[in-house]
Amino acid sequence: MVRGQIDEIKEKLDILEVIGDYVPLKKVGKNYRGLCPFHSEKTPSFYVSPERQTYHCFGCGRGGDVFSFIMEKEGLTFPEALRFLAERAGVKLEEGKGPRKNDDIGIFDVMEEASKFFRDQLWSDAGIAALKYLARRGLKKEDILAFEIGWAPDSWDSLKRYLERKNGKKIVSIALDAGLLIKGPKGIYDRFRGRVVFPIRDVRGKLIGFGGRIISGEGVKYINSPESPIFMKRSSLFLLNRAKGHIREKKRAILVEGYMDALKLHIKGFPESVATLGTAVTEEQAALLKRFTERVFLCYDADVAGQEANLRGMYVLQRMGLDVRIVSLPVGKDPDDLLSTEKGGEDFRKLLDLALPLPLYHVKLKEPELRDESLRTRARREILEGLASLPSLEANSYLPEVARGLGMVLSEVIRSLEEFRKNIKNESVKKGFLNTSYVNINVKPSSDVDKKSNIHPLEAVLCYILWTDEKRRSSEAPERLLPLFKQEEAKAIALALLQGEEPEELRERWLEAGDTWPLALLAAGAAHIEEYPQERVYEVVVEALERRAKMKRFEVLKNKKARGEATIEEIIEFSKLAKFLKGGQGKHESGK
Repeated sequence: MVRGQIDEIKEKLDILEVIGDYVPLKKVGKNYRGLCPFHSEKTPSFYVSPERQTYHCFGCGRGGDVFSFIMEKEGLTFPEALRFLAERAGVKLEEGKGPRKNDDIGIFDVMEEASKFFRDQLWSDAGIAALKYLARRGLKKEDILAFEIGWAPDSWDSLKRYLERKNGKKIVSIALDAGLLIKGPKGIYDRFRGRVVFPIRDVRGKLIGFGGRIISGEGVKYINSPESPIFMKRSSLFLLNRAKGHIREKKRAILVEGYMDALKLHIKGFPESVATLGTAVTEEQAALLKRFTERVFLCYDADVAGQEANLRGMYVLQRMGLDVRIVSLPVGKDPDDLLSTEKGGEDFRKLLDLALPLPLYHVKLKEPELRDESLRTRARREILEGLASLPSLEANSYLPEVARGLGMVLSEVIRSLEEFRKNIKNESVKKGFLNTSYVNINVKPSSDVDKKSNIHPLEAVLCYILWTDEKRRSSEAPERLLPLFKQEEAKAIALALLQGEEPEELRERWLEAGDTWPLALLAAGAAHIEEYPQERVYEVVVEALERRAKMKRFEVLKNKKARGEATIEEIIEFSKLAKFLKGGQGKHESGK
């Protein structure tokens, strides 16, 4: 089912047009070239092939098809990219690919209708008080428009009546599902009433919920949309759709608690900022951030009690493989307060420079307790338990400073950490599973970026030939080709193809797993294959790889011979290889 949808989308979309929305491209021969959208460069090295429907950057090594491009550029999972491109292509996905009540209007359409209603209300007579409130908070008209801020009138069912006038009564059930309306004993009424409304969009830019801020009278200061088919608080971050590109560019995210904090940071020159939605930081939110950066600056209220409560979320981020830095604000200030001063932006930038890594921040937070003999043991235990929950490599880099802060000898801290880690593991085993919180499961021997930049052109071309030439991959012997690969991941792709795996099945499996590296390797092969004579490209590439393998073997034997360790057979092999590499022997004879 998914494969058919992928094929249909790719048939209807031209990769050149999709990428052209992100990168200015100029025709160069039969391909198009531009500045790479994934890394900074002054000389264009990013190529798009309309013929093969692939892209490849000769600078950073990224590449693939239209799906991998959208996944990497927009930070989407494969299902999200599938929906994103299906909408662009006009392909109707089968059930489960997007909530929809009927063929005429879907839940996302209703959300956009509601957003328009709220925005219109803000600029009507009904929104005068709300506009004055926003002005007092330092927001200008252009800010209000840019961030789509609206006003929910203090009326029982004004939104409900508006939606019914626009689309009929059938829309009410969809609006109920979306959490815009509430069904009570006295009928159906608006959830948001008498509140400034902030739209919450997902990473794709889809409107999934609202946050409402009361400006007068009694009631909860903020309310959010309830959980719905399209909205889950624990999996959402306010303004991530606007911030994601800046996060990737600046290689950091700034995480705050409030809507106004995040808005003010964007306005004051920190567009890499996002906000949680009234919840402690979750693993899902950490995973969202990790799509775009390795570093997160947490900027929460300076209130000590609040910081204590947020420690758990901070460790969640760190355990998910993010480098967490804590920004300490002046007492009694939140980011909005600080940024509202004349030099707020400059002061905040200085605070970012002074941000502490999480383990050192934890020690600083506990300094009053560490100085109190009656509280010291408990404070030490809390800090060491936090450290023990982190990957060893991350925790160990801070141990000398942590030991000094705790007033302990380094060896004593190391022994204590080992005990805590052992206890964590034992507790997990008792419960029937292995807790991996102390193991960084996100760390790989080499990152995707590293692998992409180290793709070997010849290996990539050979994989691409096997990918596109069914006759070749079905006739070649794995034992001949596999030893030619140095990169294990490239060898795995070649092996899968040589063992009869279908390319489209492999593509689907990679995309669903969120692994775009194999597609980058194949795109590199498609780009480099043009450097070779097309009538015998396969023979040329295999010969070159065989020569590389023989050269490596020659160097091994040469060193053994120099040390007097070579056997008679190895000396004979060395002589044959020397003759071959000097061009004195044909490839068929030398391969015996």
